[in-house]
Amino acid sequence: MNVKLALYGILLAALSATLLSGCGAEPQGSGGQQLSYKDMKSMVIDILKTEDAQKALQESQMSASGTSESGIKMLSMQDAESVRMAVKETITSPDYDKVIKTMMTDTRFAGEFAKAVNKQNKDIHKELMKDPAYQKELISAMKTPEMDKMILEVLMSSQYRKQVMTIMQESMSNPLFRVEILDLLKKAVQEELRVKPEEKVDTKSSSGGGQEGESGGGEGGEEGGGEEGSGEESSEESST
Repeated sequence: MNVKLALYGILLAALSATLLSGCGAEPQGSGGQQLSYKDMKSMVIDILKTEDAQKALQESQMSASGTSESGIKMLSMQDAESVRMAVKETITSPDYDKVIKTMMTDTRFAGEFAKAVNKQNKDIHKELMKDPAYQKELISAMKTPEMDKMILEVLMSSQYRKQVMTIMQESMSNPLFRVEILDLLKKAVQEELRVKPEEKVDTKSSSGGGQEGESGGGEGGEEGGGEEGSGEESSEESST
């Protein structure tokens, strides 16, 4: 409300100055010209840009809000730089660490803070992923026993299993996914049923060995029979 009053006061001052200047510059004749709207607007803007006008607006805003923290304060470049340095020193201070931790426990504040820095965090993470040293450190961190334990706990949780089952059911309900699964199963069965070259060589060698064994056994039997026959003939001759 006080800001509006200050603006109205500035506008009235501008109008008064315009009227006075117009009256003073008006010739004695009746042919005096009035300022146009464009000239009036330009004059008011010039007045608002002055240092006195800025101070008047700041004072009215501070008096309306009661404190400088609860209101929107118009800051100059020097004031903005001072505020930035003060905020930086406060955040980097060791004493402020406890305050940050306490603030982060507030769900609402943490959510708003995460939304505010979400884009910056994504950009920083993308840049870090391109750094070989960061990649090496990340891989080392993923291989730690603590990380393995954490991953196992997540995988064994009922909530994760339910989510996996939901994803599988949704995938199996997709006709294209089912066709791909069937094609993969057909290829796997065909590869298992297909005779490999090594298996062919093994089957041939085993069948050849069996035939040789049979032929060897037959020859041995024939030789044994021949010897028995010659032995009988010699015994008959000796008896005669």
